[in-house]
Amino acid sequence: MTDTAHDPVTLVAPAGSARRARTRERLLDAAYEVFADQGVHAATVEQVCERAGFTRGAFYSNFSTKEELFFALMEREHMLRLSSLDEQVDALRPQLEAAVQPLDEPTIGSLVLALMRGPFNNRQWCLVTGEFALLAMRDPSVSTEFLAYRDRFRASLVPIVHRALDRAGREFVLDTQQALQMITAIYEDALRSAVLAGGDTDDEDLSGTLARAVLVLTRPVDA
Repeated sequence: MTDTAHDPVTLVAPAGSARRARTRERLLDAAYEVFADQGVHAATVEQVCERAGFTRGAFYSNFSTKEELFFALMEREHMLRLSSLDEQVDALRPQLEAAVQPLDEPTIGSLVLALMRGPFNNRQWCLVTGEFALLAMRDPSVSTEFLAYRDRFRASLVPIVHRALDRAGREFVLDTQQALQMITAIYEDALRSAVLAGGDTDDEDLSGTLARAVLVLTRPVDA
């Protein structure tokens, strides 16, 4: 019997699936903007659809409720930030390796600020995360799932942060998640203050504050 050669099979997503995915992403993009502008509680499905350029039918073919949209957006944004942070740790490796050890305060501050800021509009994210928390506090049916999403995100940060600390030659002096919450709280407070003041964060001041926090919460790793 003669063997018959077969061309490799290329799996292509059905056109309908690709179109549905694009529709879903546009709805999530629109929700991000509307939630930041109007607040999650006040925002309506109609406003999200109008911003995305779709009908209510398109919305309900992707999401059953506004709360489901809220959690899908939360999940997407968390994954984007985790992926970005992971990439930034690798991108900053040459800078860490070239820096004089032990790292001084200005170097630590600039590195931490770069990692926390990333390529995102963090003013908008500050508004949306505030709305996420308010919705969860107002609605007990949402709070349990909100806390579960938050805890998974925090747990996913740990190995990435440990990798960054390893490359900086430092380690936390207390539980990693507790230390991260303290550092994150400093950054988020600066963002909220900037939003309230209608301006931008004072990067020099924030960098110094973050650096001092890191120096207090970490120690050099013994060679």
